[in-house]
Amino acid sequence: MAKSIPFDPTPYLRPPKLDVRQAVALAIALLSALPKDATDGMKRTARAVRRATLAMNKAWDQKRRAAGAPKPASKAKADYRIDTAWAALKMRVDACALLPAEAHPRAERAKEISQILFPEGLEFLKLSMDLEWAESNALLGRIAEDDALGKDLVAIAGPEFLAEVRAAHEAYGEVLGITKAHETPADVAALREPLRELVGAIGDYLLQVVASVDREKPETVQSARAALAPLDRLRQAAARRAAGKSGKGEPAENDDEEALPEIEPDAQVPDVPQ
Repeated sequence: MAKSIPFDPTPYLRPPKLDVRQAVALAIALLSALPKDATDGMKRTARAVRRATLAMNKAWDQKRRAAGAPKPASKAKADYRIDTAWAALKMRVDACALLPAEAHPRAERAKEISQILFPEGLEFLKLSMDLEWAESNALLGRIAEDDALGKDLVAIAGPEFLAEVRAAHEAYGEVLGITKAHETPADVAALREPLRELVGAIGDYLLQVVASVDREKPETVQSARAALAPLDRLRQAAARRAAGKSGKGEPAENDDEEALPEIEPDAQVPDVPQ
């Protein structure tokens, strides 16, 4: 008798709760991971997923066009921008502070400014996004309240560096929904029905993938795991965030959208073989 291969189908019996962007991104990822040896049931339900994704994209694009809404910014990209802006400003101040004070009078002032604004370096950039924005806001408030501090900072670092910090801070607040309310969520009203259809189609496809598994045939387990990998990545990323362990840094590695790529209504939807 062949040895049974461990495989728990429970996590795949129903898809997680998804908004429009997540559902479309997951659908595209699942279709991209469709095994070459997919069963007829997998192909049939994958085609249904593709049709539902195209319908979802059409409704999503129509709603966005009607609202005249801009493309939503990525939290991770906004986070990276503000991190870079503050780091660049600090580097300019610190570089001036390294100059010999006897030859460059601003060097001493640069040291003072660095201590005033960055007594703990850039540790605040490692905080959660909301707390980081609050710290950034407090620093900018201090600069705005102290005319001498602001003028000296601009004289030492150059106007473009503080201007970039302010612009990045404003964009960060908007993305986080702190300084500007987010647009109406894309999964309400006109999008609710196509989203329901898409999530249902994804659920049907997942069941077919699970049904293709024969625990006594390792190749079927391996094929199913590869097909289900996008859902695993999505759930793992959600678990990391829930545990407060989501990293911060390059947006390509730490995008906030559940470890799935940034998706827009015009995203290409993979074909499904007959």
